[in-house]
Amino acid sequence: MVRKMLIGIGVLLSGLCLAQSPQDFGRRGLLKADLVYAQSFMLHYPLANVYLCGDLEYFTSDHLSIRGDCFWYLDSRQTSKVFYQNALVLYGFLYNFPIGISNFHVGIQPGFSFTKPYNLHTSDQSYAMSFLPALCLSAGYTLYFSKFCNFNFGVKYVASRYRGTPYASLNLDEFMVSGGLGFQLHTKKQAVKK
Repeated sequence: MVRKMLIGIGVLLSGLCLAQSPQDFGRRGLLKADLVYAQSFMLHYPLANVYLCGDLEYFTSDHLSIRGDCFWYLDSRQTSKVFYQNALVLYGFLYNFPIGISNFHVGIQPGFSFTKPYNLHTSDQSYAMSFLPALCLSAGYTLYFSKFCNFNFGVKYVASRYRGTPYASLNLDEFMVSGGLGFQLHTKKQAVKK
């Protein structure tokens, strides 16, 4: 019964979203927010991590936007783990390539993380929580399929190092993939195109 109700609500909501006219609209003044899961692959360890990712983006023009991302480490897909705790905050500018209702973007986002890694030599201990600088290269695609909803897909390369272990610094570089449903709101009236 509950399953049928959830399927019915999903069909109704998707019908309402798809009933919106997908027209070419300007991006200037657009405020966009997403909350998705991100899968990451560590480049120096055979591990895959799962993050909860939220971002907020504001378009200052059709081609330039300011974006902030927050990532919260949930778990690793393997039994051995590098992170005990990891929270990552990124902010920066993205350059956008709008084509109709589609939008491609690239950008560089500096940021920081609060990281507490496990001691890789003795698995029952962890190192101290530390504030780490981070740098992110970002690329992605957004499809604005209605006035208020969008579908997005993004890839990120995040570089960071944990210093302070007695052995050597830990290279925590990750390649992240995320995608999901987002919401947007026009904060400025758009000029009518003739």
